[in-house]
Parts: sequence; C-alpha cells; structure tokens
Amino acid sequence: MKYSRSEAKNWVKDNFVGYSVTTTTALTPEGEIDFDGLRSNTEKFLALPGVKGLYVGSLYQEFWTQTLDERKAVTETILGAQNGRGQSIVNITHTSIKDSIDLAKHAQANGADMIMCWPPYYGPRNDHGVLNFYKRLADSVDIAIATYTTTLHELGFYISPDLMDKIAEIETVAAAKEASLSLDKYSAMALAVGDRIQVSAPLEEYYFFGKTAMPHLTPRFIIGSSRPLYMQTATRPNCQEFFDAIDGGDVATAGEKLTAILRVANELHSRYLAKGVHHLTLMKYISTLYGFAGGPVRPPLVQPTEEEKTHARAVLAANGLLPDQAGAIAAQ
Repeated sequence: MKYSRSEAKNWVKDNFVGYSVTTTTALTPEGEIDFDGLRSNTEKFLALPGVKGLYVGSLYQEFWTQTLDERKAVTETILGAQNGRGQSIVNITHTSIKDSIDLAKHAQANGADMIMCWPPYYGPRNDHGVLNFYKRLADSVDIAIATYTTTLHELGFYISPDLMDKIAEIETVAAAKEASLSLDKYSAMALAVGDRIQVSAPLEEYYFFGKTAMPHLTPRFIIGSSRPLYMQTATRPNCQEFFDAIDGGDVATAGEKLTAILRVANELHSRYLAKGVHHLTLMKYISTLYGFAGGPVRPPLVQPTEEEKTHARAVLAANGLLPDQAGAIAAQ
C-alpha cells in the first residue's frame, strides 16, 4: 500500500482529485463476464475527460448479480488493466461481514487505493449494528475506507450525520459518498464530519454548492459519478470543464458547464433518482453508443425499454452528444 493505517485519512485527502468514474461489467451474449470487454472499457474509462480514477464494483457494475469469485475476477481484471494509472476505489459491500472482509483483503492485495463499503443492504439494521460492521471491517484491513450514505430505497439504510460522526472516528475511514439528494442532508453531513473525513457528493449540482458554500469542507474529488461517461465528449468535455472551473474558483464558467450537464442529467439520470433508483441498465445501454462493451444483463435486471432507448438517443442528439454527430470519445 502507498500509506500506513495512520496515514489513510490524510493520504486520501491529499491524493484524490477529479472524478473517480463508475465502471460497468461487460457480459458475453451468454451472460458470462467478458474480460476482454472489461480491459477495453478500462482504457476508455481512463480516457474520458476529467477522469482521474475508477470506482470498481459500483451499483453500475451489477455486483450483486455476481459470485464472490466473479467479483474478485472483475476487480483483478480492471485494476490490472488500470496498472496504477490514477486512483482506484473498489466496492466490497456485502450482507456478510466475512465476505466483506474477504473482498476487502482481496482489493488491498491487488493494489486498490481505497475500498467502498455500504451499510449491509438487507435485513434488520440499526445504528449500533452498522457501526460495529464498520469497526470489524476496519480492524481486519489497513486500506482506507469510504462509506456510502443515501436515501434511495435501493439501499434502504441512511447513515445519518449522528451515526457518521461515530463512524468518522474509526482510524481508516477516510471518506463518505453523500448521495441523499438533499442539500439539507448534504450540508448537515459536511458540517458534522467534513473536518475529519472527505464528504464527496457524486452529483455536480451538490458539488457546486459545496465548493461555493463550504469550500473548506469540500474535497477535490467526486466519488462514483456515471455522468462523465455520457454527458460529454472529447469535443464537448462538459464534466472536465465543470470540475476544472469550480476547482479553480471560476464560478461563472462552472455554472455554465453545470447547466450543460443538467440538460442531459435531468432527462437521463436525475429523473430516475427521483423515483428512488438508478436506471443502471439504461446507462449501460447508453455507454454502448460511445463504443463501450456492454452485453446483456442478468436477472432480475432487465434491459431498458425501446421507448427509453429512443428517448435517450433523442436527448443526446439534442445536446450534440451522440458520437456519430459529435465525434467519438477520446479513446476511439
């Protein structure tokens, strides 16, 4: 590892920057892991404007449809292809503490810079049990830990600022992905623990608020955003230009670029978040329009409808983002 346990918090604060973009799992027509597709996609992810690292095993990776061995193989393949280029986060979330620890040790051994651990996503849970879950995990590995707090019903457990205050005291907990979709909750979280861990909002509109209202409590990175995959191109690098502008204090330019992002996000991303879910299969389909390997999805997931696909293409076309009209992304 690049740091010791005692250095975890400061190392993440000092070294993470820009977007750590979500990754997807390419599947063969038979529904098996497409490892060549994973390696090809990794190159394309890293070439996206503004992307400084990868978030492996996110919701968009369909991780809960995979066996433990498959999850490990996906991690090994992507981190191997990344080969130390930029920062890396690996999701080790599981309902079993033993399996989470197993995945965490595997991620640490394969060179990840940080692990992501959600609260266990099924069964009876309370603050005391979730806190103990994180303590057990931190006692078992030395790698920095990011937590995930959201009000989306996909997960069904919200880490409140009061609970995060206790979790933030754990030596190796270094960050929190705050996805409550509420400025009140986001600002309360930053005020509660932002002086000890990095509270990262994955959506640009919240990051914009954080950098302008609470710059001393807002990190220089965005954990786990899917938007750089399909809300920009090499010729219209909206996400990169947004981040560079707000990071450099150019609020006017950042606002202009945020507007361009939101024109697409409100139609293809936020409208589904408002229903409490990520439409990850729609995003996976859209990524194939940009040359990424995709393939089918495993049950119980289903492909987007033809109406949703048509709508997505129309939104991208209206904003000059379809590859055949705006040019291929940098990696193509």
